[in-house]
Amino acid sequence: MSSKAANGEGTKFKLKNGQWRAAFFVPLHDGSKKRIYRQFRTRKEADEWLSKIKSEISAGKPVLCSDQPFGEYLDQWLEKFGSVAIRNSTRMNYLGYLRHIQRHKIKDIKLKNLTVDDLQEFILFLKNAGQLDTGLPLSAKTLHNIMNMIHKALDHAVGRQLIYHNAADYVQLPKVMTPEMRVLTETEISGFVAAMEGDRLQIALVLMLFCGLRLGECCALTHDDVRCKDGIYYLNISKSLNRVSNFEAKAGEPKTILRLQETKTSKGKRQVPLLPEVADKVLAHIQWQKEQAEKSYGMYEENPWLIANELGHYLDPGTVRKKLKAVAESIGITDFHPHCLRHTYASQAVKAGVPLPYLSDILGHESTAFTAKVYVSLDLQGRANAQAAMTELVKKSLK
Repeated sequence: MSSKAANGEGTKFKLKNGQWRAAFFVPLHDGSKKRIYRQFRTRKEADEWLSKIKSEISAGKPVLCSDQPFGEYLDQWLEKFGSVAIRNSTRMNYLGYLRHIQRHKIKDIKLKNLTVDDLQEFILFLKNAGQLDTGLPLSAKTLHNIMNMIHKALDHAVGRQLIYHNAADYVQLPKVMTPEMRVLTETEISGFVAAMEGDRLQIALVLMLFCGLRLGECCALTHDDVRCKDGIYYLNISKSLNRVSNFEAKAGEPKTILRLQETKTSKGKRQVPLLPEVADKVLAHIQWQKEQAEKSYGMYEENPWLIANELGHYLDPGTVRKKLKAVAESIGITDFHPHCLRHTYASQAVKAGVPLPYLSDILGHESTAFTAKVYVSLDLQGRANAQAAMTELVKKSLK
């Protein structure tokens, strides 16, 4: 049994299980319409719902379905849906963003009443309130990240018909300014390599500086990841070692743990060829580890990590980071961060004329466009050479 009302009145029909389903096309902010529907035990309840929808639309009110507080909805969204297809490190960030939401009144606003103004006011609050622990201003990047999470959660609410439009669509955010990337000079590169000569962690410096690997990717490499095909040695990058929140931690257990996980991007799984000089360094390091294994009375890892402790077991990336930073400071590099080694590799590759598609693949970027945006602008010498092509015109024009 079905009942179709006049245009703009909605429809209702009886299901096989005896319940009634009512449907209505509600107007969206862009002028289009969206069909929403609900199920009821009786025809009377379906009629009452349709009548209420029409009244709210006539009064200019949003036609929404959820009385759930916004903060509560976000908690449940992350638990049930938001964590399904994200990395543990991303989930850890999301939990931090939820803490920001819980300290503002926006958490108590009903999902159906949430407006663009509410979200904009929340962003202004975050700019003034600052970081959770230090109170220092939040970066524009962090504000964008928080709003991206909110937007994703509200999109899911639209899909579940809890709301019929996403209030985050029109929030204004501060512009993200790309920070100037620290790139080591050739003198600093030589000094850094020399300062770590003979150190068991020099291999980390070599892999990041001459292969462009991320710290977590370096720390996840084992002997089996060093391969050779057709006389070309390469690294098989398929995972990353990172410290993440221990979501299952019980009382007294550590709040963070080390975890091997998928690489940062979908193109992160890749093969990175080794220059002969780098391959020699890696193979020499592997041979040295094998010699250490012979002295360990069988306690050495069967498939050792390249960046390892005395028994071939993996090291916390934080430990490697501290070591590299200490060595950098000892040779006068006071603004060091391990990621600048990757930046240095990329900028040197651009200067050397490595084609962007190949460089993008080596770095594991999602697109060549991103590689060009981030690194081509670093190449001042390259831009100077390009300008040199205009030399004759300038000479003739500026006599």
